Amino acid sequence: MGDSRSKMYPLMGSPIPFLCVIIFYVVFNFKVGPAMMSKREPFKIKKFIMSYNLLQIIFNITGIVFGIRLYSKVSLLCTPLDLSTDSPYVLVHYLYLGLKLFDLLDTVIFVLKKNHERITFLHIYHHVLMAVGSWATFIFIPGGQLFFLGFPNCIVHTVMYIYYFLISWNPKYKEMVWWKKHLTQLQIIQHCFIFTSFCIPLLNQNCTYPKLVLALFLPGGILMIFLFVHFYIKTYVKKSPSKKE
Repeated sequence: MGDSRSKMYPLMGSPIPFLCVIIFYVVFNFKVGPAMMSKREPFKIKKFIMSYNLLQIIFNITGIVFGIRLYSKVSLLCTPLDLSTDSPYVLVHYLYLGLKLFDLLDTVIFVLKKNHERITFLHIYHHVLMAVGSWATFIFIPGGQLFFLGFPNCIVHTVMYIYYFLISWNPKYKEMVWWKKHLTQLQIIQHCFIFTSFCIPLLNQNCTYPKLVLALFLPGGILMIFLFVHFYIKTYVKKSPSKKE
């Protein structure tokens, strides 16, 4: 089963390695990690966090460069699957999957720093959905319309990790709450765009991209938008008037 081109890449011949990563991620961040840290002081890992954020910036900018090179070959109206053996979309999709697995370190850092309040349902759901969705589509239908998920996601993550790098370098930037507010707005815009990019080819009768895949993504997209909007309203709209941005 699956696309034969996908199985040529490391760790993609079997679902077991990926499933082990996801299971470990959930169990560690909900059970093992908090229990391990319950009687410990938060780890002092400033340099590690700065390095992680810097790598995220580099990797996501690399994703943007790949996206720009492929942009002339895609269309928001419909980007069908490229079934050629040397399709560049397969490699780019694989690299994007690796990036989504690298993202999982976010939560591990929260656990080691004892930032348990940041390990929310939205946070876990977002990371797991992006990783599982990227893996499943890479195994069966790499590339195609999913370009419009990965490309804007790399742009948003570049901006996001620049902010994270700055606050890991100098905590004074953490006081600039307006950064976080606009980052959340940017994430909402991103998910609305991704949702739209799946709706358009779904309604396009001439589009050959598998419509079942697009339809399966829509409920998750709606929930993602709802969760981000709910977080935005709770954090920035209903906040205490005494707090300044």
